[in-house]
Amino acid sequence: MLQPGDKAPDFALRSSDKSLVKLSEQRGQNVVLLFFPFAFTGVCTKELCQMRDSIADYEKLDARILAVSVDSPYSLAKWKAEQGFNFPLLSDFNKTVSKKYDTIYKEFGMGLKGVSKKIGVCD
Repeated sequence: MLQPGDKAPDFALRSSDKSLVKLSEQRGQNVVLLFFPFAFTGVCTKELCQMRDSIADYEKLDARILAVSVDSPYSLAKWKAEQGFNFPLLSDFNKTVSKKYDTIYKEFGMGLKGVSKKIGVCD
């Protein structure tokens, strides 16, 4: 797990619009990196909608939100369109970034394995 002051590990992930987003390209900016378990779930929808509705607060801090889950870019695109999220949703379908950040549940509800934990990291 990262500790305060640690440099965030770099990554490149596909966004819901299929563009490649690299953390290294965000260097020099404030970034809120948010890991969440699943699109279309009640708790995740509520929390990301709160972030969407509070985007002005993040903008005042000159912070960009990047939200990461193990969902596919296609399901993230559908969810983003339905909810009107105003920040990138990134697919860590292969779980490489979630493992780098130690944000993987060994087992989630219903016996599902390899799901991202809810956690926020600021860089």
